[in-house]
Amino acid sequence: MGKSKLKRKKWTKNLKDEPKDSGVPIPNLPEKFLLMRVKSGTKIRNVLGYALKEFSKYNNVVWTAAGQGIGKAISCAEIFKKKQENLHQITKLRYVESTKSITEKKGDLNVETRHVPEIHILLAKEIKDTSEPGYQAPDDCGEFLNDEDVKNNKKDRRQEAGNMSCIDAEEFAAMGLRTGQKRPKKEQQAEAPPKKNKKRDG
Repeated sequence: MGKSKLKRKKWTKNLKDEPKDSGVPIPNLPEKFLLMRVKSGTKIRNVLGYALKEFSKYNNVVWTAAGQGIGKAISCAEIFKKKQENLHQITKLRYVESTKSITEKKGDLNVETRHVPEIHILLAKEIKDTSEPGYQAPDDCGEFLNDEDVKNNKKDRRQEAGNMSCIDAEEFAAMGLRTGQKRPKKEQQAEAPPKKNKKRDG
């Protein structure tokens, strides 16, 4: 059987808050760019194949998605970066208003509004402003440093991080704190009384 015609539910994007030019909230966008809109039902291999084929005409692509399609858009962008190397990336997140309209049997129209997350990922061979928030350099994989790198580059990382601070085990010990150590059994028993067995006599 088909869908009921009595109730129709539809989510539509409200465009009043979006810019009128392209709808992409990334400043200094090139005049020509490939815009790839990804939805929750989009097949990754289809959009990825098209983007890889057309990329040479534009030298930049914007992956955009809203709601449940965000994870798929991120996957597309990451796979695309593996296929096309040395790409700069700028990522922007925002919320957009969506309206849900329900038409009932009597002709009444009920409208609900909600805020839906939206993502825009620009991948380009050249970017004018690398100080833009959300920028990621071509060689930056976003990996965390291991313990040896932390010890060797501790001072440098503190200067780069600005407000972020890095505290090692020696500083924790100086403050009377412990890291990565188990409590002695005596302390555990003193703080938490042992549990009583509640077995019923049969």
